[in-house]
Amino acid sequence: MTGKRRRTERIGRPAGKFAARGIGIFLLAGIVAGMAGCGEKGKHGPATAERPLVTGVELVTAGSAPRERFGEAVGTIRANNIAAVAPQVMGRVTSLPVAEGVRVGKGALLATIDDTQVRAQLAAAEAMVAEAEGGREEAERSIAQAEAGRSLAEKTYERFRKLNEEKVITPQEFDEVEVKRTVAVKEYERSLDKRAQAVAKIAQAKAQADAARAMLSYTRVTAPFPGVVTEKRADAGSMAVPGVPIVVLEDTGRYRLEASVPETYLGTLKVGSRVRVVLGTPPGKEIPGTVSEVVPQVDPESRTFTAKVDLPAGGALRTGMFGRVLFPTGKEDVLVVPQRAISRVGGYDALYTVTADNVARLVMVTTGKSFGDEVEILSGIEPGARVAISPLEKLVDGARVEVRK
Repeated sequence: MTGKRRRTERIGRPAGKFAARGIGIFLLAGIVAGMAGCGEKGKHGPATAERPLVTGVELVTAGSAPRERFGEAVGTIRANNIAAVAPQVMGRVTSLPVAEGVRVGKGALLATIDDTQVRAQLAAAEAMVAEAEGGREEAERSIAQAEAGRSLAEKTYERFRKLNEEKVITPQEFDEVEVKRTVAVKEYERSLDKRAQAVAKIAQAKAQADAARAMLSYTRVTAPFPGVVTEKRADAGSMAVPGVPIVVLEDTGRYRLEASVPETYLGTLKVGSRVRVVLGTPPGKEIPGTVSEVVPQVDPESRTFTAKVDLPAGGALRTGMFGRVLFPTGKEDVLVVPQRAISRVGGYDALYTVTADNVARLVMVTTGKSFGDEVEILSGIEPGARVAISPLEKLVDGARVEVRK
């Protein structure tokens, strides 16, 4: 074959596969041609005299055409947001009111955990708050009394100080008044300290009560976002452990394909690149995608890197589905013929070429990628070959052909 071939780029497809298949095809073609020739000679004598004539045969000329070349990688579809929901407290699971496959909203109840101990802790903390509040009220009353006593002592002291200056009272009387004033001031300061202590106890008790309320809320495991329950890892009566998931929730709004791409394409795929994704379910369904992330680290064993492709919202996508990502790598000339020129013979692809003297020849070919209503020919014919496209059902190898004008 002298024409340019389109180099297909399939991951994990050995280069020698096409060559081996081509040899088998040519051998089969020879056998078919030989059998056809022998049959004609045995029945009708010279083949040139008894060849059937097929009229109105439509031909096309096989030629090279520029086509975009694509690289291919396989991967797995995953939801953009998957949460393995785990409890934050230890306890016995009292209920698990969801089932796998059920859609839930944000904040929906997924599981409940025994809250007996937590409620007891909350009750104790609330009692401490009440006790601390009572201590503060008592301290406020003490402050009021101490302040009144201090005020009276201050006024008495001022009067006796003037009297002492005027030598109306004895120094002993003045000393007694001064001591009473000092005691009243100290008593007032002690009452202020008691109030500060009561306020601190209230804050501590409230903190403990808030912590108990938080723990109580943790006994109700809720959905962090709307989605579908894809897995239950516990049942009512089992023990819940902090950090150990009991429900797996999947956000069905957005999905992406995580593909393992050969390292040779590390510079080809970039964030924002437009690609095509071919799904395994339903087979062959193709959807557009956009590269959202390229992990530059190459796996030394598989010689691949990970590319993440965002997929459009909607559809029947699910985590774990298989998909292939096709991305452009350049252009090349490929040999193409119309799809309708291809027939299946003995499990192989074949077509009819027409020689210069208008004789049909059955040729086994190796086909490649499809381009709309055309298909790539990897081996079997060369550019410029005249290929029959109708009526194929009337053609046989060696038939004489009358070409439609």
